Amino acid sequence: MWSREVYVKVALLLVTVIFLAGPLSASESLDSDKPEAGFFSRTLSGAESTRDTWSERWVDFAEGVDHYFSKENAPPDYKNESYVKLQLKQTWEERGDIQTDIRVKAKFDLPNTQRKAKLFFSSDEYTENSLEERVRSNSTGERFRRKESVSGIEITPDDEWNKWKRSARLGIKLRAPLVTFGRYRLRRPMEAWGEWLPEFTQEIWYFSDRGWGATSEFEIQRPLSERFRLNYLTVLEFEDQYDFFENVHVLSLNQSLSDRSKLEYRVGAVFSTEFRTQMTAYFVGTSYSYKLYEDWIFLTASPEVFFPKDDGWNAEASFTIALDVYFSE
Repeated sequence: MWSREVYVKVALLLVTVIFLAGPLSASESLDSDKPEAGFFSRTLSGAESTRDTWSERWVDFAEGVDHYFSKENAPPDYKNESYVKLQLKQTWEERGDIQTDIRVKAKFDLPNTQRKAKLFFSSDEYTENSLEERVRSNSTGERFRRKESVSGIEITPDDEWNKWKRSARLGIKLRAPLVTFGRYRLRRPMEAWGEWLPEFTQEIWYFSDRGWGATSEFEIQRPLSERFRLNYLTVLEFEDQYDFFENVHVLSLNQSLSDRSKLEYRVGAVFSTEFRTQMTAYFVGTSYSYKLYEDWIFLTASPEVFFPKDDGWNAEASFTIALDVYFSE
């Protein structure tokens, strides 16, 4: 049974959700397509011109590289999928710690290459973090570090292989000595199981400094109504250097509040076979996401309560704010 302290933390979690969702879902002015002009709107409108200039430069760079290799211009009706994503995330933990993430991801579309090649850059490689850290919303203290940044080429053939969609990445970590890596991904949206929509993804990857690993992911979704959707995700990962499996299960309920906002309720469990197959942690949390400005600035607020086995299943409350900014055509 949960202690009184845990009940208080869960209650605070629910109160936070009500506080975030209630006023925003009830107020039409926040979610209107044309919000009233004010200081905030004027500031964002001014920033939009800068954002558009940067976005145009990314696309021009991608089309320039594409023309260099193919000697052809992009088709006139082609929408270049090049983008840059900047993410700022901060977590306030119950014990007083504050964790901050600063991440940059970029992809440059090369439309005339034979197999839909893209150049990519990322300030962090997601498999460097544990499976638990990747499925939770909390910050991990990631900073923009050159030695952890990765860059390379991604190839995604148009044709399918026995209903499987494929992609491959080859690249390097920008450090000395250079670390090479490769990743091959297979993804298959499966036939509907009644009202359930399943999808399976398999990845095999190799890093010259870590060895190889494999990640298997199964996700299934079911629409419950026009505004609600149920989602179940399980991920199994094996890394050869550690010689054990990590496994997570996440059940979430997604609620669409408006065209600009949504709410997710989730509960998850983490398992490991390091010593013997056992649950190592579980968590409950929510995420409120809001399209702050048009289609390029998004804000997410995520309260969470985490229960690690290493700490006697004691509850650890946290609150995370994430700001995502996209630069794209």
